[in-house]
Amino acid sequence: MSLFDRDEVAPPQPCSRCGSLVPLTSLFCPQCGQSRVNPLEKPELDVPEPPAEPVAEELPEHEGADEEEKRSTLSRTTDWIIRNITRVGQHPGDEGASSSSDPDSVEVAEEDAPASPRKTSSWPERLQQSARAQARFELVREDGSRHTLGEAPGALGSAPHAPEEEPGQWIWVLAEDSSVDPLHVRFGVEDGLFWIEDNNSIIGTVIEEPGRAALQCIPHERYFLVRGSTLTVGTVSLTLQ
Repeated sequence: MSLFDRDEVAPPQPCSRCGSLVPLTSLFCPQCGQSRVNPLEKPELDVPEPPAEPVAEELPEHEGADEEEKRSTLSRTTDWIIRNITRVGQHPGDEGASSSSDPDSVEVAEEDAPASPRKTSSWPERLQQSARAQARFELVREDGSRHTLGEAPGALGSAPHAPEEEPGQWIWVLAEDSSVDPLHVRFGVEDGLFWIEDNNSIIGTVIEEPGRAALQCIPHERYFLVRGSTLTVGTVSLTLQ
């Protein structure tokens, strides 16, 4: 007689492995798959041991003293900053009253106050100052006459006086063949560099830097020159020094 031939329904039995109720007609546990015919032994659960409590490391005496000294220095500096911040906006006569009315204030010696950092110029600022100091140029003619140039812009031409629209420095250059226009070239100094600009002259302007070929200037285009360059306006040559 098999289990399926019974007339009465037997109650489910607990699984020997997981404890779930298994119907009598089932050969395996639906939860863990344990066989009811050849059941396996219930495995022993490994219970992890609780982690050990960390043991606080004891600092050596000299390290503890260093920490105390750092905290003391920080506390003095903080008190000095707070005291100076509270003084902002007070009348000079109220300084004594405020100090006497605050008995808990901490006196800090002058040598304990942090020294203000020394203001130093950055490299671009020093370079610009040096460039301004050296922004003195001279245009030397073939006959040896010199024209000292500053940072202010100017112009050059054959007119005896500067036009009204050119209020800066004026250099009068007169050529025997009338190759120099009344307003031939504008010039100036920018960031310590000398520049020229042809004013759409008839004959034109030619520049020649040391070690380079001569270059015909395009009208109203700005060209930067180095010392030792030659500037030819019409048939008159000048050297930048």
